[in-house]
Amino acid sequence: MNLFALVLLSRAVYSLMWFFIAPVLPAVLRDFEVDPAQAGLLPAVFIIGAAATQIPASYLGALYGHDKVAGLGMIIFGASSILLGLSPGWIWLLLFRALGGVGAGLFFSTAGGVLVALRPNAVGSALGWYNASFNIGAFAGYYWGFVAAVLGWRAALAAPGALSIALGILLLRGRGLRSPASISRGAVAYGLASFPFWGAVYAANNLTATWLHLFRNLSEGVAGAISSAAMVSGFFGGLLGRLYDRLRRKYVLLLGAPLVSTLVYLAIPGAPLWTAPLLVFLYGMSFNAYITSVYAAASRRAENPASALAIINIVNMALGLHFSYAFSWLMTQSPEYPWHMLSLLTFISALSTYIVANRLKIY
Repeated sequence: MNLFALVLLSRAVYSLMWFFIAPVLPAVLRDFEVDPAQAGLLPAVFIIGAAATQIPASYLGALYGHDKVAGLGMIIFGASSILLGLSPGWIWLLLFRALGGVGAGLFFSTAGGVLVALRPNAVGSALGWYNASFNIGAFAGYYWGFVAAVLGWRAALAAPGALSIALGILLLRGRGLRSPASISRGAVAYGLASFPFWGAVYAANNLTATWLHLFRNLSEGVAGAISSAAMVSGFFGGLLGRLYDRLRRKYVLLLGAPLVSTLVYLAIPGAPLWTAPLLVFLYGMSFNAYITSVYAAASRRAENPASALAIINIVNMALGLHFSYAFSWLMTQSPEYPWHMLSLLTFISALSTYIVANRLKIY
C-alpha cells in the first residue's frame, strides 16, 4: 500500500475510534453504575490528551519523520482502544481514554503533514481526501452501537485497536518525511477565524439529533440518521479540495462556505421536516469546503505544515467546544435560539476569514 493511501486508511480508523464511544456509552454507564452526569468526562479527557500532544507531535515529526510520529500515534491510540475493552472500572476507562487522546494528538497534524509533503502542488485535494476519510470513519462510529449489540461493548471498543496498531507499524516503517522544525505562528490567525464555525458544526453534529427528537417529535433512531447526513457530506471532501486547488480566487470557498451555513442554520427551525436531511447535508458540506480551504491555505504558507494544522486544531478545540453547552441551554429557552446562535457564529467566521484573507493576501 502506498503511503498516501495508508495515511487515508489510518485516518478513517482514527476517526472511528473518535466516535465509537458515543453509541455504547449508555451500556458502559450501566455496567459501571456511573451517574450519567459524569458521562461528559470521557470526551473531556480525550480532548485534553489530544490537545496536549499536537504541537509537540509536529515538532517531533519535523525531527524524526512525520509518518513515523503518526505511526506511533496510531499504535498508542489502538492500544488504548484495546485497553478500553479491558477496563475494570470507570476511572481506568477515563485513564485509557486520555491515553487514546495522546495517540490521536500525535497522529492528526503529522499525518496531515505527510499528505502535504506528498502532494505539494495539490494541497487542497490532499487535505480534502484527509477530511473525507475522517467523515467515513466517523459515519461508521455513529452506528457502532449495532456492533456493540452483537459483540458487547467491550469487544466493540477493542476490535478497531488491533487494526490501528497494524497501520501504525506500517507507518513507522515509512521513509521518514521531515520538514523544518518551526512553529507556524501565522496559523493562529486561521484558528481564530475558524473556531466559531468549527464550534457551530461541533455543536450541531452532537445535538441536532436531540433537537429533532425533542422539537420535531422524531424517534431517536430517525433523528440520529438525519443528523448523520452531515458526515455523509464529508465523503465529497476530496472533490471540494480539488475545487480549492483549481480556483484562482480562493476566497470564494473561504467566504462563501460559512455564508451558506449562516443561511442554512437560520432556515432549519422553520423549514418543513422533509428538508431536514438536505439542510444537515448542506451545513456539513459547507464546513468541509471551508475547513479544507483553511487547512490548505495555512499549510501552503508554513515551513512545517504539521505545526500549522496542529495550531488551527488546538485553537478550534480550545475555543469552539464550549458552544455545545450554549446550544443545550438555549434549547431550554426556545427551539429557534440555538440555531440563531450557530448562524451568528458562522457569520462571524465569514467576516473574520475575510479579514485574514485580505491581510495575508489570499485571493
